[in-house]
Amino acid sequence: MNTQGTWIVSWFDLVGLPKDLPHWVYTLVSLVCVYLFVVIPSAVLMSYLDRKLTADLQARIGPNRAGYAGVLQSIADFLKLLQKEPQFKWGLRENLWLVSHTMALYSTLAVLPLGSLALLVDTEMSAFLPFWATLVLALGTMLLGLTQASVPGWFGGIRVAAQTLAGSFPALIALVCAGVRAGSFKWSSLVHSQSFALWGWAAISNPFQTVAFFVFIISGLVILAIPPLDGGLSQSDIHGGVSSYLHGRRLSLFQMGRLYGFFFWCLITVVLFLGGWNLPESLVSHLREGESWIMLSFLELTCLLIKTFFLMLVVTWVARVNTRVRVDQITDFSWKVLSPFSLVALMGASLWAGWRAL
Repeated sequence: MNTQGTWIVSWFDLVGLPKDLPHWVYTLVSLVCVYLFVVIPSAVLMSYLDRKLTADLQARIGPNRAGYAGVLQSIADFLKLLQKEPQFKWGLRENLWLVSHTMALYSTLAVLPLGSLALLVDTEMSAFLPFWATLVLALGTMLLGLTQASVPGWFGGIRVAAQTLAGSFPALIALVCAGVRAGSFKWSSLVHSQSFALWGWAAISNPFQTVAFFVFIISGLVILAIPPLDGGLSQSDIHGGVSSYLHGRRLSLFQMGRLYGFFFWCLITVVLFLGGWNLPESLVSHLREGESWIMLSFLELTCLLIKTFFLMLVVTWVARVNTRVRVDQITDFSWKVLSPFSLVALMGASLWAGWRAL
């Protein structure tokens, strides 16, 4: 049995599913469960916290009508968008690229590292698969803008392409830095090389990994066009760019995709640099000795999501107190600042790892 099949069967043994089911059934059920019980609740929670944080910074009340203290406002907005009628007639090309954009985005569900017992794919290419999926997502976003036959969409697509090229190089180099420290690009090895304690995280293990951590998270904001580095989707000068002709269901799908992309990149950053799902060794040993596998999986996922939400809130807070950056400033910053720093971090991380090995 291959590595993926081993992880799938071992994870589903915890919930008592039959062992004689085809592996594609296990995979399909796994992806549906991850989307329904991890991605959607995380998106609703982060959307609410984002709007509340923004309201506090601007001395406003924020959502307070739908549900207790407005916790259901995101769901209410989503249902409202689903009821809106499209204002523009879309052709086959626009629908094709919107579907491709969505498929490329959610294909990353299969490689999300959600705990030591919830790894569907754990190979030497594991850390690179989300990165390439992100590039495909950016390509789909660019083509979505170019096929709209509108000036805002065309310029938005070109800007997305420029940002993606500028942010991909430093992000890849920073990813290699994490692999150099761990000696592998498997999710399990990357997390095992760190510890629960703060001083055991890769981001603060040495100065070069610290630089790689900041380069990686900022490069992700550039690639995914997350505020304040969202010049490709600017509302002021090109009236929304790629999203200018999106309305109703298509707009809700696009917005959900952007939120998931932000969540996805922060989760990967936590796994690479911030200790991942590591718990105290004494607690892990106690749970394993008692064969409390479900509790162990739940605690690992909770630890991972708490770190991810905290990182997302920090990035959101920084974005809200800074003005939007122009796309030419973003690309200049990526090539002239992030790329040189990533190369210095890689050389330093390699020398550090070699010195430790000797």
